[in-house]
Amino acid sequence: MDNSKRITNWINNVLTELSYLDNNKGIEILNQCGKDCCKSSELYQGAISVREKYRNEKDDDKLFSEFKSKFYNSERLTKKGKIITLVFEECTCPMVKSGVDNLFLCNCTIGYSKKIFETLFEKKVIVHLEKSILRGNSVCEQHIKILRRNKL
Repeated sequence: MDNSKRITNWINNVLTELSYLDNNKGIEILNQCGKDCCKSSELYQGAISVREKYRNEKDDDKLFSEFKSKFYNSERLTKKGKIITLVFEECTCPMVKSGVDNLFLCNCTIGYSKKIFETLFEKKVIVHLEKSILRGNSVCEQHIKILRRNKL
């Protein structure tokens, strides 16, 4: 067995073990891993730059429009009121692309998206993963709710 296959198997096994942890601890760990992964992404840097450029802006719609037009120009990212819908037709995770196929990994994307949008709006958000390719759906779909209270 080559090293990349051994690493992929090891990651899949770790994900399985994390899924067995009590009180959603495994989910919390993967959410945090997603937030940490996000910090090195272009989308996160884009959220920071829009936030800084519009430091005094209170209009979530304007912040969203600026971010979308400059860093995520796709009709698969929409906003209606306080709800953002994000749809991917293929998984963008490099681990999945390299062969990791444990569906528990999808908890990582929740933290990733949470980091981007909490940074952009400087407000807490709740992310729901509605559909997932690893879980057998044809797309990944997230609904992100911007909370009015509980600013960061």
